[in-house]
Amino acid sequence: MRQASLFDFSANLASVLPAVKAAMRMVAGAPEGEGRKSLPDKINAVASSSGVRLTAGNTRMVSKDTLDKWLSPSDGSHPPSILAVLAFCAATGDHAPLRAMLRCVGLDVMTPDERKLCEYGRTLLEQKKVKRRLRKLEEEL
Repeated sequence: MRQASLFDFSANLASVLPAVKAAMRMVAGAPEGEGRKSLPDKINAVASSSGVRLTAGNTRMVSKDTLDKWLSPSDGSHPPSILAVLAFCAATGDHAPLRAMLRCVGLDVMTPDERKLCEYGRTLLEQKKVKRRLRKLEEEL
């Protein structure tokens, strides 16, 4: 495990929102594309099934205009909330925006397959330690 530096944190934090928005834009596709048009409905479905609101004020649903504001690189006044980023990731099946968010604190997303490989590697390392201990005990006998 690695301890995060207190000094690197502020520099990374300043760039996290542009990185998250850029990742969301890449996943969402072109503004006039079909994927971008249907994305608000998918995000709203995730939000409603989870029982959360992703917008402030009187609007209860995410519109295409709201999505465009979240994704706009020049609009800093409408950042997506953490819940909005999570709903976006769930709706698209792509975790690139979450990965961009986590990287600012030195973390990353691990898929279930990567988790299995990590556990496999950890088990192999433990097995090697046990073998070394057994060899040492055999030599002492």
